[in-house]
Amino acid sequence: MGDYSKTAINTSINTGTVIGACCNVFGSGLTPKYIPDFSWGSEGVKRYEFEKAIEDIDNWKKLKNSNITENEKSILKYIYQNY
Repeated sequence: MGDYSKTAINTSINTGTVIGACCNVFGSGLTPKYIPDFSWGSEGVKRYEFEKAIEDIDNWKKLKNSNITENEKSILKYIYQNY
């Protein structure tokens, strides 16, 4: 499971499933064996919008008294654009 990825309550993940970075995984039944970076859902996977993902990560980090850094944003943008 990649950095900044999350699952909904009761999400059923198969053994050996690979979940990329910045995913929001939810849906009924078992997840696919591979969920690419910046995926939204697991059935008919949609792409997580980059700005929304960054906003969600920053909100999560604020709960931990931190902020997303420009370096992290740069790395995530590279992943978003190239994979």
